[in-house]
Amino acid sequence: MSRNTKNQSRVHDLFSSLLGAFAAFCLITSPWNVDTEGPDPFYKGPLIFPIIVLSMMIVASLPACLRLISPPNGNSWRLDGEGYPGKTLVVLIFLIIMLVSLNLIGLEVSAFAFLAASLLVLGHRTPVKLIVLPLIMTGLIVLIFKHFLGVFFPTPLIAEWLWE
Repeated sequence: MSRNTKNQSRVHDLFSSLLGAFAAFCLITSPWNVDTEGPDPFYKGPLIFPIIVLSMMIVASLPACLRLISPPNGNSWRLDGEGYPGKTLVVLIFLIIMLVSLNLIGLEVSAFAFLAASLLVLGHRTPVKLIVLPLIMTGLIVLIFKHFLGVFFPTPLIAEWLWE
């Protein structure tokens, strides 16, 4: 069921549009930012994941861009709710920490910790949602990217430090 956007803030649309524009910039410049040399085919190379994620971000921002260009009546430039998107910013910080920790502690631990911490911040408190759901999603991520697509993830630094 679609949400009523009559009283929605234009600030959200502006922010989503800016994220989409940044994703488009990153997508356009990704061939120069990611080393694509190697024997792997394109779908197994390091550029496939940024292309998928950035394309999804661009597609997700298109409705906000359209609303920003031609807003429905009643939209204003106010923030909804308490006026501060605190939970969203915390999840964004968790995502940045996850990206940094991929090289440090590995894909599996980083993905699980990110999903569990994000669900906890968003108010999900049951063990099924805090443990089982992140385990399933982490398993799917590993299965799809490491095994099905064969995307290379480096050995975590902590493994090199402990087993050197």
